[in-house]
Amino acid sequence: MAALLRKDVYLIGKNIWILIGSALLFSFVPRLESFGSTYLTVLTMTLPLTTMAYDERCRWDEYLAMTPCRPEKVVLSKYLFAAGLAAAAMGLSFLICCAQAAAAGAAYDMTGTLMARVSPLVMVLTVNAVTMPTVFRFGVEKGRLTMIALMGCIFAILVGGAQIIGMERMFRWMDRVPLTALVIAAAAVVIVMNAASFFLSVRFYRKRRSGVYN
Repeated sequence: MAALLRKDVYLIGKNIWILIGSALLFSFVPRLESFGSTYLTVLTMTLPLTTMAYDERCRWDEYLAMTPCRPEKVVLSKYLFAAGLAAAAMGLSFLICCAQAAAAGAAYDMTGTLMARVSPLVMVLTVNAVTMPTVFRFGVEKGRLTMIALMGCIFAILVGGAQIIGMERMFRWMDRVPLTALVIAAAAVVIVMNAASFFLSVRFYRKRRSGVYN
C-alpha cells in the first residue's frame, strides 16, 4: 500500500511544487486571495486523475496483474491518495488564511475559517466518490468528463439557487442547525458515499483487469 502511494507521489512530484507555488502566489495577490483556495481545490480533484492517466499510458495495470497485489489495495491507494491531497490542500489553505489575517492585522475567526476550509474538502471527497467508479469502469477520459459534468451541475445549482431565491435564503437553514450536527452529517454522507464508491470501484477494477471491458 505504501509503495503504491509513493508511486503516485513520485508521478506528480516534479510538478506539484510549481502548482503549490502558483496557488500561494495567487493567495497573496490583492483581489485574487479566494482564487488561490479555489485553485488548490481544483488541483486536489485533477491530480488523482493525472496519476491514473499515467498508469493507463504505461500499462501499469497490466504489470500489477502479474504481481500478488490485490485489486482492493490498488483501488484503496487511489482513494487514500485523493483524500490525502484534499486534506493537505485544506491544511495549506487554512495556513494561508492565517497568514493573510496576520499580515492584514485583522481579527481572526478560527471557527469560520475552519468551516470555510471544510466545505471544499467535503465537495472534493464527494466529487471523487462519484468520479472514481467511472474511471475504473470507462477509463480516465470519461471519468474526467464525469467530473466536469458534476462540477457543472453543482455550479448550476448554486448559481441558479442564488438567482432564484438568493444565496442567503438558500443557506439560511444552516444557521439554525448546530455546528456539531452539520459536521457529523457531512462526515457521515462523505463516508457512506466513499465506502459505496470504493466497493463499486473494486468490482469494476476486477472486471477491467480480467479483460471483461476490453
